[in-house]
Amino acid sequence: MNVMEHFDGAEQFFSVCEQLKGKRIGIFGHLHPDGDCIGAQVAMRDILMQCGAMPLMGLAEDKFPLNLQWIAQDYDFVRPEEMAADEYIFVDCGIMLRAGDFAKKLPKPLMLIDHHVSGEKFACHNFFYPEAAATCEIIADFLEQKQWTVGAATATALYVGIVTDTGKFSYSSTVARTLFLASQLALWGADPHRIFVEIYENEPREKFALLQRFLASLEFYAEGTICVGRLTEQDFMETGTTANDTEGLVNFPRTIKGVRIAAIAYDREGKTRVSLRSDDPALRLDLFAAKFLGGGHFCAVAFTVNDPYEKFEKNFINALQVHMDSFSGKHP
Repeated sequence: MNVMEHFDGAEQFFSVCEQLKGKRIGIFGHLHPDGDCIGAQVAMRDILMQCGAMPLMGLAEDKFPLNLQWIAQDYDFVRPEEMAADEYIFVDCGIMLRAGDFAKKLPKPLMLIDHHVSGEKFACHNFFYPEAAATCEIIADFLEQKQWTVGAATATALYVGIVTDTGKFSYSSTVARTLFLASQLALWGADPHRIFVEIYENEPREKFALLQRFLASLEFYAEGTICVGRLTEQDFMETGTTANDTEGLVNFPRTIKGVRIAAIAYDREGKTRVSLRSDDPALRLDLFAAKFLGGGHFCAVAFTVNDPYEKFEKNFINALQVHMDSFSGKHP
């Protein structure tokens, strides 16, 4: 791919932003916010402020993961019920209800910026590019095309989104454009080493206790090609951790030789939250997650079911094996 192959829509994007001068704009991402979600919210806030708007960043039902709190600590995030906005923008949230139940009460959003293959175009202006490695990659590309003035804080937020959603530039979604934009963000003031240390070398000891339990729980299926680990509410309680501390755990079984699909399932208030990862886009995990009203990417998805894992486990494992058999050898 030519590194200068841009996403279309930059002119429309800035045209919409520049019409928001003087307006209060609510910016929401998805539940269980990750680096791409937080980074995109922060970047959009800064862009809208330069356009003369009054942006408000929303946070619905979850706190930030500990290793990402530093990127958000200098900003105010508002609960949905406390926000009074003229228009709403959603980032990294391809399905509106993934932002939380409050979204049901909102008018049609003004703008959506997203890259999830399972996403829906639910806004008035949809900047939707499933080929992008991250929502932050889309925003960074728009800024580069416009030759927009980008400060170090915005560059840092966008770099966080790209480095986390590409698995430190290791996933198949990483292409020449991704690396080109990452280098541009470094020129604009992002510090790759500091960002890496803050995200990946600053884990609390409690998370390692949780990791030990997760690794001890691993079960293999389908001749070792599927690996599933689980965590209970007791595991969280006894290790002093929360669901946010599960971020990244599923990547450990993904690296085991012979494993094609890795999963983590954990209890959450009587429900089961499942995340799956694969290195093979042909396995179309997004289609599997859609069966349970979830979504994501070809190789990374999540969903929630309203049953405890013990009740869901057998059907889940059987469905996963059938899905893998059906999609092995195919291409997205």
